[in-house]
Amino acid sequence: MKRLRLLVVVGVIAAALPLGMSAAGASGTSSTEVSIQSTADYDVTGTNIDVRLNVRCSGGTGTVTVWLEQYYPESPAVGEGSGPNIVACDGRTHAAGVTVIGALFDPGKALATATVLAASGDKTVSKWITIVQ
Repeated sequence: MKRLRLLVVVGVIAAALPLGMSAAGASGTSSTEVSIQSTADYDVTGTNIDVRLNVRCSGGTGTVTVWLEQYYPESPAVGEGSGPNIVACDGRTHAAGVTVIGALFDPGKALATATVLAASGDKTVSKWITIVQ
């Protein structure tokens, strides 16, 4: 099951890579923006975390992937996971959500890293967030 999820994530990223290889991405200038909301929702089993984002990009569609890590004392062992989503890239800011699938998450602090791959450029941001139940 873990391999299947990894293959899905890798497939989505691979499909979106040509979008990120545009002239804007190559020149170092980007009109792509992403911000991570301060809280994320925790499901009862601790395997699915819903992370909310705001994304702005242009060029049709893009891909956003979120990687989430949680450390002791919030989790008894390192909790980690990732999840992708497709986003509209029309130059406007849109709310987006990514369900991170992983293991060992508990309510508390976690480090979220979001990466957007889009024709308007690629953007990665990290932020400490709070997982709430």
